[in-house]
Amino acid sequence: MRILVVDGNSIVNRAFYGIRPLTNKDGQFTHAIYGFLTMLNKIQNEENPDAVAIAFDLKAPTFRHKAYSLYKANRKGMPPELASQMPPLKELLGLLGYKIVTCEGYEADDILGTFASACDKSGDECVIATGDRDSLQLASDKTTIHLCTNKQDIRYTPEKIMEDYGVTPLELIEIKAIQGDTSDNIPGVAGIGPKGAGDLIQKYHSVQYIYDHLDELDIKDGVRKKLTASKENAIMSRMLGEICRTAPIDTDITAYTVEIKDKQACADYMAKLELFSLMEKYGLTDIPQTEVKAEEAQKLEVVENEANIPIKNNDKLYLSFEISDKELKAFAVLINGKVYTSRDADLFDDILKNPELKKYTRGSKALFAYADKKGFEAAAIEFDTELAAYLLNPSEKDYSDEHLCMIYDVALPVTDDEDKKQYRALAVYDKLCEKLENEIKANEQQKLLEEIEIPLAKVLAKMENVGFAVDRQGIADYGSMLSQQIDELEKTIYGQAGGQFNINSPKQLGKVLFEDLGLPVKKKTKSGYSTNAEVLESLRYDNPIVDNVLRYRALAKLNSTYCEGLLKVIADDGRIHSSFNQTETRTGRISSTEPNLQNIPVRTELGREMRKFFCAKDGWILVDADYSQIELRVLAHISGDENMIEAFKNNDDIHAITASQVFNMPLEMVTPLMRSRAKAVNFGIVYGIGAFSLGKDIGVSMREASQYIKNYLAHYSGVDEYMKRVVERAKLDGYVETMFGRRRYLPELSTGKAMMRAFGERVARNMPIQGTAADIIKVAMVRVDERLKRENMQARLILQVHDELIVEAPEAESEKAAKILQEEMENAVALSVPLTADAAIGKTWYDAKG
Repeated sequence: MRILVVDGNSIVNRAFYGIRPLTNKDGQFTHAIYGFLTMLNKIQNEENPDAVAIAFDLKAPTFRHKAYSLYKANRKGMPPELASQMPPLKELLGLLGYKIVTCEGYEADDILGTFASACDKSGDECVIATGDRDSLQLASDKTTIHLCTNKQDIRYTPEKIMEDYGVTPLELIEIKAIQGDTSDNIPGVAGIGPKGAGDLIQKYHSVQYIYDHLDELDIKDGVRKKLTASKENAIMSRMLGEICRTAPIDTDITAYTVEIKDKQACADYMAKLELFSLMEKYGLTDIPQTEVKAEEAQKLEVVENEANIPIKNNDKLYLSFEISDKELKAFAVLINGKVYTSRDADLFDDILKNPELKKYTRGSKALFAYADKKGFEAAAIEFDTELAAYLLNPSEKDYSDEHLCMIYDVALPVTDDEDKKQYRALAVYDKLCEKLENEIKANEQQKLLEEIEIPLAKVLAKMENVGFAVDRQGIADYGSMLSQQIDELEKTIYGQAGGQFNINSPKQLGKVLFEDLGLPVKKKTKSGYSTNAEVLESLRYDNPIVDNVLRYRALAKLNSTYCEGLLKVIADDGRIHSSFNQTETRTGRISSTEPNLQNIPVRTELGREMRKFFCAKDGWILVDADYSQIELRVLAHISGDENMIEAFKNNDDIHAITASQVFNMPLEMVTPLMRSRAKAVNFGIVYGIGAFSLGKDIGVSMREASQYIKNYLAHYSGVDEYMKRVVERAKLDGYVETMFGRRRYLPELSTGKAMMRAFGERVARNMPIQGTAADIIKVAMVRVDERLKRENMQARLILQVHDELIVEAPEAESEKAAKILQEEMENAVALSVPLTADAAIGKTWYDAKG
């Protein structure tokens, strides 16, 4: 038989430190559990054992602690966020059918050694899974060490150990006795490190032999003195470093076969921890993930293709639907515990139009788009489970109703009919919606959902339907021009390189730059020389070929992504219909896909040229407006900083004012370079920038950048206090929120990992600012749309890009549309500083943007 013995403490630590913090909706950390079970599943699949034993340490002292009181004395205690995961991990392992092995007075390593020794004697096979190289001493003809490392797992046999270390597995004990081990506080021989210890053991094989023949060994006198001085430590270190193979545990392999005895309990526990992706790995996807027993679960009742659904006004209507290309395929409603299905589009339209029917659904944007295309408005959309769940947890990746039922512990009804399973979530929509509504109310996010997100879904639906007109021929001609420039650059680069090569191949480009042309190597990766943008920027002035390669890359991306890419997505009406997503970002910003119009390049003149091909239709005009420094204005309001508020109220140049303070210079003596650097500090502060990154961005030393930040925070002391206050509050609450109550949860703030905690602190400082700015433009979009409709205008919103809105209007409405756009943007919210938006008019996006 073949047994897999897992070093539980080693693997759980590797999982904990290797995965970013994860929590379930109750705030329970789960990343160590997730990582452990993922690694365990992978190792099992690779090793295919007949049985599995998982060894863990106990808190009680072991025989090593009793022999040497300083053993592992410098070890820090387990971080609380890991300690909190150990009981649920062990409980879940038990439910999954694994046997956990502990032994008082012994370490987990000794349990591994005892299993290895038992297999050596019985002839069974043993695989030890660990992240600790101490266990390599256990390798034998019957025992293989499956070492988990950061890069890839390595299987160690005695032959592999000889190949890598030049010694036998047992001789690794002797090496450790001499070199010691700082992590375990094993002293070893003072002054002799790994190389010296390895050389001694390769030559003399054991500590005992070395000390028995110390005077006659062919070694330097200095080494002999060190060995003599540390003899007692070396002998003790050998004892401490040798894994015991006789721990009093059950080594009968048949006692460790893995069998899940209660799949329901296992599925329920995984669902409670929200480890849904692991359910599939462990074969639990077909189990109802609830604590309700199968015989007690609700039976699914589906009345199919019903023409006369018993709907009454003032009913709460739970609605699901299938719409493809804005055409109805089918829909279903939940009434009095029964699910009714239909394909009757007229009935569906009547339901959508009826303002007396309060509709609860998911994916409301698709409903709004469908209704808009058919020329009416979907009325009384009261609740959207997808948007509600996004507000409750913006880090979630799956907002499907079935998944939400699992998260919120809603019992899915049972059915043997595979065709009817798609209606299981709808059948308990009342319960799911109730739970989501209660959570939304508890978070005080009703206004955010009902007055911003759901109305915004209607606006985005109309924007998608309308699309943005483009000049197809202009894009094609521009692409041809770019292709010609790319071809010319290609020839120039080949001439500078002395021959042809694949410029798009990092490997071939690296050889040309660093071997053929001898440029200084800045960075290497496992696949060879790094030729990323950062590396090439640093070499720009070393050889003219580098500048040409950078330009080649920029033009090639512009051509492939924005010329060839856009030509592929122009619809038959000559317009591009992007999809706008409300649930993609953690800050609440709207994202755009297929194509991503928010990424149209604007930093280079060539990139800005692309805007010339986005235009208004004949007889219409584009009206463009964007907020001026909205995030800094939000920062001024949220922080309450008097100096910043005063500057905005006086309509001062905030960047020049900042430069004056940062550089201790009279305002009239501020140079454009100073202003530019102050601008970088202003916006960097919003994004939680540090001295290293700021210095890199503006081309100054880290020390100089650090001084800029200190001067900034000294002048804007309110901002400094806000930065400290918001982080401290986030640590207590576990989240930060915007002015409108949008939350982002930050488990990173509770971690013991300094880098992860620093990331959490940066997010805590900037999310309320970025998120509030995102909320404000959403409010503006809803207000602009409602105002245009209220004033019976044909003008309509067609695009949102970050802080910018674009309206397409008949030429006769252009001035009025510009006035409405500016007014609604500037009055979207009342801050302690004025919100300003500058509106412009033009036939193309380029003309309107200026």
